[in-house]
Amino acid sequence: MMLGCRVLVCLLTCLLVLCACAPQTPPPIAGMDTLEGDETNPLSPAVEGFPDEVIRISFAAVGDNLVHPCIYIDARNRAVTGGRAYNFKPAFQYIEPIIAAADFAFINQETPMAGEQFGYSGYPRFNSPQDLGYDLVEMGFDIIGLANNHMLDKGAAGYAGTISFAQSLDAVTIGAYENEADYNNIRVIEKDGFTVALLAYTEHTNYISLPADSTLYVPYISDAEITRQVEQAKQLADAVIVSIHWGTENVHTPTDEQTRLAQLMADLGVTVILGHHSHTLQPIAELTGKEGNKTLCIYSLGNIISAMEYARNMLGGIFGFELVRTNGVVTYEAVTFIPTMYHFGPSYYNGYVYLLEDYTEELHATHGTWHTYGNYSTLGDMYNILYRVIDNGYLPQSLRK
Repeated sequence: MMLGCRVLVCLLTCLLVLCACAPQTPPPIAGMDTLEGDETNPLSPAVEGFPDEVIRISFAAVGDNLVHPCIYIDARNRAVTGGRAYNFKPAFQYIEPIIAAADFAFINQETPMAGEQFGYSGYPRFNSPQDLGYDLVEMGFDIIGLANNHMLDKGAAGYAGTISFAQSLDAVTIGAYENEADYNNIRVIEKDGFTVALLAYTEHTNYISLPADSTLYVPYISDAEITRQVEQAKQLADAVIVSIHWGTENVHTPTDEQTRLAQLMADLGVTVILGHHSHTLQPIAELTGKEGNKTLCIYSLGNIISAMEYARNMLGGIFGFELVRTNGVVTYEAVTFIPTMYHFGPSYYNGYVYLLEDYTEELHATHGTWHTYGNYSTLGDMYNILYRVIDNGYLPQSLRK
């Protein structure tokens, strides 16, 4: 998975050729385009002692993986002989090549994976099969975020079960912690000596609390804690990424509190902010911190998968960017947003994540949000949301107006 963004474009170009020749393959995959113009955004001053070399880390991030029962039933129906009981990979097949090609890929796992003994369930108290975790890792997700409003849906025991399972995965999991010491053990990823610290917070847990005597730890949003941890993280790594569950559901505009917190993190020197929780797309912003540093923020990535009732909840995307270190100076480059659409058919089933530019009006006309929930929309409505929320310059060249 150690491929730079430019290699990624070549890889995906080759993939398109192969897909054109092979029968019954997914539709063409759009590649990540680099942002036109000046791509260099200084994040930190030059540091003496670093070798004069360029080190790049490519990232792909997706939003809320909100696994309703129809989604895990789909996975059960797609299980293969000799494999695990649930197979979630087909739902991701059209975006898996992009995820796998990034150096590091992030997903916000919205639903607990507490274990079969807690019963699999959907809204309002979710629990998903642990086969999902194995599939996410095998598809190429290296970083799994667990801090969200549903993390305590199965109580303290279910939370402990999710943590225990997450620790068994060959991935970095953030946002769910055994105790306060585990919370303060900041996770750091690395490529060729370029290090990135990972932090995660949630605004609330749906009015569910841990017992007073529990040693488990939930990372709630706090100015003081964010300030303390970011300062600690900056001592451990060259760059800092924060995953944060915040804001109001079903809106496309960040709240005043979101923008305040984002500016606080920019002032502290956070490199990238990955926002979640609204279940809808929210804007990408490039913020300037008090030291003149630049912070890249997406206020909400939307859902990557869910069976919510409105088509706007199905519009998500893959947020791509590179972090670059040159002679101790950290920058971000190649910021790209590849929009996606989750489609499920009448009666909720037969779900897939499509690249929006490969998604058709004919498919949308069969979407379960209309046939199951009665909430009519057109594909044109989805594009209108996209162009209203995401700046045109971040979109793949093929989608720019």
